[in-house]
Amino acid sequence: MSSPSTLRARSLVPTSAIKPDDVVILVMGKTGSGMSNFINKLTGMPPEDGAERLSSCTKEVYAYKCDHNGQRFIFLDTPGFNNQTMPQSEVFRAIARWLKKTYRRSIKLTGVIYTQSITDNGSSATDVQSSHLLGRLCGNEAFDRIRLVMTMCDEVEASEADKVEGALQRTQWQSLIQDGARPERFDNTMENGWEIVRRLGNRKKTLFLQKELVDMRKALEDTTAGKLLGLKKTATIRGRLKQWFDCSS
Repeated sequence: MSSPSTLRARSLVPTSAIKPDDVVILVMGKTGSGMSNFINKLTGMPPEDGAERLSSCTKEVYAYKCDHNGQRFIFLDTPGFNNQTMPQSEVFRAIARWLKKTYRRSIKLTGVIYTQSITDNGSSATDVQSSHLLGRLCGNEAFDRIRLVMTMCDEVEASEADKVEGALQRTQWQSLIQDGARPERFDNTMENGWEIVRRLGNRKKTLFLQKELVDMRKALEDTTAGKLLGLKKTATIRGRLKQWFDCSS
């Protein structure tokens, strides 16, 4: 159990201040699935105004530091998928920019937490695409860093939670779990949240998207995740000039 002596309040931290020895955890999910609430419970912060709206309060990747039992943790709050103000592709671009920038500074992730509300059956096209995107973003070598966290479990009976989790494991989560991801339940308490984090351990890994963007020097549109989303290449000034001269000759 966390106490004032072991847990200090979170604060927003610039990317440049994140260190390779920090425990960095990326939190992703659909809008309304409880991403920000999960971080709030871990850090003891109150919820944001409008956190229950379908439009995501988070528009970029925000890093929050929190000291716990002598270790500095960095929790990454990300824009939610399926929100009313940002298309899926822009949410992915925001996450990819952060991952690319930090990997160049030798920052690796300890975990990727994907939140799924127990009140959402996970059968929409966005849910299916998001689970595929999660797999391509992490890659085979980092599947064991994924935690599929079913949120709002405190709002239903245990039997209902068993039913929903079982359905997810047979459908949307099946391939992820087979490849090493682990399902978890969040009962909306600080203690339970830190237990989920503790079970991740301290092992750090490079996500496949980071390898593609930095080590392989691929354009985001050419990565496996980018192709899944059908991202279109952004025309550069050099590209426009070449196209103009080719058409003029």
